[in-house]
Amino acid sequence: MISRRQMLGTIGVALTTESLGSCLSQLGVAKTGYIQVKAVSLEWKYNGQRYVDEPLNIVFDRVQGDIVGSYDPDLLGESVHSPTKIVVSKAARNRLATRFNVNYLIRVCGTEFSKKGSQGCSNRWTSREDFNRVQLGDRAEVRVSGDDFDVIDVYKNAATVNSVNIRTFDFAELHKEHGISPHQW
Repeated sequence: MISRRQMLGTIGVALTTESLGSCLSQLGVAKTGYIQVKAVSLEWKYNGQRYVDEPLNIVFDRVQGDIVGSYDPDLLGESVHSPTKIVVSKAARNRLATRFNVNYLIRVCGTEFSKKGSQGCSNRWTSREDFNRVQLGDRAEVRVSGDDFDVIDVYKNAATVNSVNIRTFDFAELHKEHGISPHQW
């Protein structure tokens, strides 16, 4: 049985970690910017050749307020609920992971990503959980960890969406000569 002291210690650590989130940017440990790209990257091998492609790549232009991009609804249909709610379920992850190495990418843009104080951006891999946690147009506080982003805090709906142009395509048809069959998933 967990002791009262252990319980209070655990709560204290959790509260301290949560309250430090916004302070990390001020200390230079984290950076804050707007989510401008969400992409899912798949990697596979076929006949000794390595292939990499994205069945989902959606971009938000915060200045214009436009969301554009493409995705395969057969492969990731349940992932795009709306242009501002793009998530990959555990079921979709598990289904994709049986055939592919799956990676999740986000692009964060803001003045903290430029050395000269102007607008700068950084594309980095993230966990599926952090990918699902942030949405296009959100402002997020992230920590750079090697080639990855760890999302520390999210400020929802920080930008306005004016137009949406998302097209669909058939990933399997595009890669049928690379060993991909629509019946795999």
